[in-house]
Amino acid sequence: MLPTDPDAPEPYPDECVACYLRRVVGEHGCAHTLGWAERFRDLRSPTAHSLVRRLLALGGCDCAVVREGLGPVREVMVRDLHTDELEEPERWPGCAGVGPTSSRPCRYWERRPRAGRA
Repeated sequence: MLPTDPDAPEPYPDECVACYLRRVVGEHGCAHTLGWAERFRDLRSPTAHSLVRRLLALGGCDCAVVREGLGPVREVMVRDLHTDELEEPERWPGCAGVGPTSSRPCRYWERRPRAGRA
């Protein structure tokens, strides 16, 4: 399914852009564009003119935004009992929620450090 399909999933009423991207990319894949992000903007925050530019700076496409540009905050992570490492949970807790026209990630997301920066 493509973001332009009439039956493409819409953001939930209080779902943030990062949780929406994580959900739809997981269900429908990534076309290596910011098509899902643009759909979010068009449906929820049509005046957020800089959203695509901000997300482009985090990753070149929808999946890269939530795989490389943003990551879950510590409180969402679970500890692997065998390695003692923190990892993403198998079952995401859902979105922490944002305002009806917000184009920002919810409190469960933070920017990942870029490689090469301290």
